[in-house]
Amino acid sequence: MKCTFIGLGNLGKELCGRIGLAGFPTFAYDLNPDASNNAAEQFKNVILSDLMDAVKQSVVILSCLPNSYLVREVVDNLISEKGSLQNIKFWIDTTSGHPGESQKIAEILKSENVEFYDCAVSGGPAGASKGILTAMLGGEGEFVDQVKNILSSFAKNIVHLGPCGAGHAVKAVNNSLLAANICTVSESMVVLKKYGLNIEDALKAISTSSGRSWVTQQRFPEHVLNRKFDYGFSLGLLFKDMYTCMAMFQDSDPIPRFKDNSRNGTISEKNFW
Repeated sequence: MKCTFIGLGNLGKELCGRIGLAGFPTFAYDLNPDASNNAAEQFKNVILSDLMDAVKQSVVILSCLPNSYLVREVVDNLISEKGSLQNIKFWIDTTSGHPGESQKIAEILKSENVEFYDCAVSGGPAGASKGILTAMLGGEGEFVDQVKNILSSFAKNIVHLGPCGAGHAVKAVNNSLLAANICTVSESMVVLKKYGLNIEDALKAISTSSGRSWVTQQRFPEHVLNRKFDYGFSLGLLFKDMYTCMAMFQDSDPIPRFKDNSRNGTISEKNFW
């Protein structure tokens, strides 16, 4: 199956490369021409192409964009070009997206006979380059086996969580738990430092004890203590995922937890941050 990959940022580039290395001819597209050129030059079976030409030749589209609203914009633009999606069977969105928006996108694509899967991934660019990500998949179960051969090129653990939106919902909760853990570990290390302790030794002790977590075992030792902070994932994107999770809490709570008193309504993303 020929694929089109849209969005070649830190994560998207590695996903695109893994799909090409697995033997799937993959057309690479990004708004930044340099990103598209670099992917085509770096990875086997990855081909530089105009977006519309790529889509018309493909059976599968994959996207990895900053948010679901940009995915919706791309979908709308492609649909506006009559016949552009006539050969597309699946759209797999690896964006850390919004579950409600993903459901809307799925409905739109359904009218074009395209099955949409929200496929949030965890493990970052490093995990993608090694093909060991966790894929959190939402969408129609009857077609999962048909997309697993592509997903397995970059994911070691593929979990079908339910209907469309389920993958993005779990990813938003996952990343919010990560953010909370980063905050608690950071503050705890500051306290221990004030007491004159060696932070590396403290983390080694904690990481073999009941307080251990991925943050104490991997994030801090490999990215924080060395002062590189090279996670491959920006703070702004983490904030976005946290906002998605908080919005999910509000939707499920009969009494909204956060209010904007000036407007007598639920606060907006802008005001929340």
